[in-house]
Amino acid sequence: MKFLQTGFKCKGTLKLALLSATTLFLLTPSVKAVNPQPQICPSANLLPKRSFDTAKYSVYICRGDNNNALGYYVRISKTDNSKITVPVTSTTGETYIASKGEIAYAVTPYELQVIKNRRVVLKERVNNAIAGDGQPLAKACPEGENIFGEAETKSFIVYICGSNLPTNYIAITRSGNRRIAVPLSSYNSKGVPEASQYIAVNGDIRYVLTRKVLRISDNGQTVIKEKVLRWN
Repeated sequence: MKFLQTGFKCKGTLKLALLSATTLFLLTPSVKAVNPQPQICPSANLLPKRSFDTAKYSVYICRGDNNNALGYYVRISKTDNSKITVPVTSTTGETYIASKGEIAYAVTPYELQVIKNRRVVLKERVNNAIAGDGQPLAKACPEGENIFGEAETKSFIVYICGSNLPTNYIAITRSGNRRIAVPLSSYNSKGVPEASQYIAVNGDIRYVLTRKVLRISDNGQTVIKEKVLRWN
């Protein structure tokens, strides 16, 4: 009788052990394979020092090496993940240009361009420009302000900024990314859009922007007059 009782106890203990092991297996989360992040730069040692985000592309400027000290331009399509890598051939401030044959790729904190045979074949606004430490490189409008209008001319990208109403004229030179910020002295955005006009005055210099033309005058004399190529 004691032998049978001992056998029952052993069977009970075995069942309990199996049940505990099964329960532990079911409750333990399965370990999934972690896919490594795709390498962006030509080498794992070359980390991105700049990143630019547009509607269709992610662009990275990777650090240089012995083969190309200026670094590398990497563009990845958001639609099909296609990728191009081109050595950077020149830099001016935060303007990076990479050339390959007859095609030049240019990116700034404000826009991305592809130029073929000296003709712009692709242009996109840069929505975010980030340095390697995660800090933003530049913003079109001051913090907390919105873009009421954006005009592109041959030499400038102009933003009309403000919170609830337009209050600031911000111009970025396409050569060198020099920033000009002047409070609006007056504006007229009522009626038909074509009649919109924004005026900013800084001493003797007067900036007048309409949907058709940007005019800059110094002491009453027009020094720059450029056609607005695109208005957003």
